[in-house]
Order: sequence, then structure tokens, then C-alpha cells
Amino acid sequence: MSRSPSSVQLAAVAVTTVLALAVSACTSHSAGTESTGSLPLGAPSPSTSGTTPPILPSASPGAVPSQLTPPAATPPAVTITPTLSSTVLGPNGFGTLRLGMTFAQAQATHLVGAATTGSGQACKTARLLAAPGGAPSLFFSPTLGLAAIYAYPGITTPAGIAVGSTFAQLAIAYPTWRGLQGTEGVGYVPATGATASEYRIAVSNGRVVELALQLDAEDCYD
Repeated sequence: MSRSPSSVQLAAVAVTTVLALAVSACTSHSAGTESTGSLPLGAPSPSTSGTTPPILPSASPGAVPSQLTPPAATPPAVTITPTLSSTVLGPNGFGTLRLGMTFAQAQATHLVGAATTGSGQACKTARLLAAPGGAPSLFFSPTLGLAAIYAYPGITTPAGIAVGSTFAQLAIAYPTWRGLQGTEGVGYVPATGATASEYRIAVSNGRVVELALQLDAEDCYD
């Protein structure tokens, strides 16, 4: 007599079938992956153009964009107070050389040469080291010290008068100047800024030919 399959046998057959189908699906999925090289779902597709995207330069730490860089500060204006130069015969002297100095004090300025005393002279004389050859340029009184400083060409008064200046320039700078012959000869003007000195200025043929700063009370010459 034939016997029908039991429920246990039918269940076993069903399980076997399901397992076989699962193995077949896994095998098929694995093979497909190796053959096609497909990527996981959601992965970006590689570029097909072969061009590498450009790399943008990155700003260095702490860098400030050029358009935001503040402009350089303008340095403050500097006011320079004008001073008498080394070529100005001022109201009190010439450079570090001052009226009233003894000869030893004058030599210490390193502007003065050796002293000489001529026959019959009451005062020692000397020369400024930078002066060209010629007559003495410094007179030292036994009682007053340095009594007179004679300028050489290139030295000016604070008003700009020098040996070689015209009479017209002299008249503008020192309108009170009067020569012994009016517009000629020796004349004197106060040295502005001092109380005991004056400028001795000689004019000949419309030009200044002699310029000196001297003590009002100098006693070395007439």
C-alpha cells in the first residue's frame, strides 16, 4: 500500500529548497560584483574625463587680504628750527669762537692758528685756520680778550652780507649803514642780538671789501 509523505518530510523538503535558492542568489551576486566592478550604492562615480580637479591655494595662517590691509601711516611732519651754520659770523662770534675769549680759550676751539705780536702792536693777532693767506683775521686785546674777528670770503652775517656783496644788498640788509664817504669807506652797524658788538663793513666801488665782527670797545686798531 502506498504511503503519502508525512508533514515532517514536506517541511524538510521546503527548507532544503529555500537554502538552495539562497546559496544560488549569493553566488550570483558575488560573481556579478567581480565581473562588473560595480560600486556600493551611493558611491560617487569616478570622472571619465581624466582631468584632475584644480587645487586652490590656501591662505597662510594670519594672512590679511590685500584689500583689507590698512594703508601705511603718514609720518608726522617734523619742524626743524633753523640754526646759524658754520659759515655765519653771528653777533657773538664765529662757530665756537666767541668774542672776549683769551687766546688759550680760542685755541681750544681748534679754529685758530698760532699767535703773533708785531712790533709796536698792542694786541696779539692770529688767523682762522680756514682763512686764505693775507692779513690777520683775529685780534686779541690784553684787556678784552678776542676783540675782533675778520671774515674771509664765504662767511656771511645773519642777514646774508659777505665780502663781495653789492652796496644795494648791503643797504637792504642794513639800511642804517653809512660809510665815511657816504656809500663808500668803512661804516658800522649794531650786531643784532648782542649788546656790546658791531659789524665793521667797508665798501669800495659798490662792493663789500671788508667784513668784521668786533667789540664796541675794541682797542687794537683805529
